[in-house]
Amino acid sequence: MDEITEKAENTGENEKVYFLVIEYIKELVKKGDVKFGGKIPSERELMSTLGLSRNSIREALRTLENMGLLECRQGQGNFLVNHVGQSLSSLFSLLLFMKESNYVEISQLRRFIEIGAFLLAVKNPDLKAREELKEILDRIDQCQDQEKVKLDKQFHDHLILISGNHLLVLLNEALSGLFETMISDYTQHITQKNWDRLLACHRRVYDCLEKNDVQEGMKAIREHYNIIDEDLIEYQVGD
Repeated sequence: MDEITEKAENTGENEKVYFLVIEYIKELVKKGDVKFGGKIPSERELMSTLGLSRNSIREALRTLENMGLLECRQGQGNFLVNHVGQSLSSLFSLLLFMKESNYVEISQLRRFIEIGAFLLAVKNPDLKAREELKEILDRIDQCQDQEKVKLDKQFHDHLILISGNHLLVLLNEALSGLFETMISDYTQHITQKNWDRLLACHRRVYDCLEKNDVQEGMKAIREHYNIIDEDLIEYQVGD
């Protein structure tokens, strides 16, 4: 803690002091003094401990809140949270709005996440989780197009969840809402033939997961996203 205090004493008012606040909070978590959902020290306590001005502390706290690490509750204080996925989602949305990215790139990133998730999911013997994935597939086969969009999202979200990798789940959370919007726009153009091809890929992914067939599973995922990417480019979805 003394090392953090020493760094704070040498930090100018114009430097990014939120790094020091993060280090301090990490030390509190390490000691067990703060957990996710728990309240962090007050502004006054942070000022006293870190030797920084109120303005610097408030700027740092606002930055951490924008990053999705803190939640300010009126009259209660600041709490340590994990809303990073929501923060990243806002960033991706802004990049789309500014034309610094597009739905094809979003789809490509989701593809890489899902392939990695599948490789990990194959090693997860959780039979209940796999059965839940199958139930989603069965519901897709029986519903209307608009409901298919929601269930399609659930299928991909659940597959990534089975991976057990928190970072992949976090990245997926950031992309999931955008991807659902993309698919919703996409379904205005997709043919029934391509819908059937996509659903067939879903089924193959599940079957390969059950058989622990890594190569065929990755092949099915690539074919799924190839169909989407080709149509996104052809119909210029999102442009």
